[in-house]
Amino acid sequence: MTEAERVEAWGADCLRWSVYSPAHKVELMSHAVRGADGRYLVFDPIPWAESNWSRWPLAGLVSAIVLTNGNHERAAGVWRSRLGCPVFGPAGVTWEMGGVQVAEAQLPGGWRAVGLPGGAPGETAWRLDSSGLVVFGDAVVNLAGRGLERLPAKYCSNPVELRKSLEALSRESFERALFAHGEPIGQSACERIRGLVG
Repeated sequence: MTEAERVEAWGADCLRWSVYSPAHKVELMSHAVRGADGRYLVFDPIPWAESNWSRWPLAGLVSAIVLTNGNHERAAGVWRSRLGCPVFGPAGVTWEMGGVQVAEAQLPGGWRAVGLPGGAPGETAWRLDSSGLVVFGDAVVNLAGRGLERLPAKYCSNPVELRKSLEALSRESFERALFAHGEPIGQSACERIRGLVG
């Protein structure tokens, strides 16, 4: 997989980086997001150019790496070695690398797991209510030229169940959303996602 070359800020509490994957025919996104405790979680990390590590701005500030579903192991092993922090992932997933810990329903910093059955294996969104943010894996994407979409049915374990899962998630309002595939939404994210399932 190609390595991401640059990192950019999104708002005051998030860094993001991406790379296009010819194998998946889609942009892969990773994020580092600051929680209520001032420390960061890194979500679904992709390979990074070696030169970036010398410029990594969050040395000592990352408490964990979080995988949002069973398809997003990506480069988590490399990131774990570099950052010296644990990797958490959803229960019920068989990981290629060892040592992935089952994520609890809540993680430090105010993060809360929301299971999204019907999507990819172990599909989980992570809410940070203190900043009105939800981080998505594959359940919802926001691809350039296509816009906001649910995960296509052919990649779902149960498309009807996923729609119901997203409907339940959108009952609790949130303002912003980050996606493992596609551009973030900075306002009215809940209403837009509710429109996908209504």
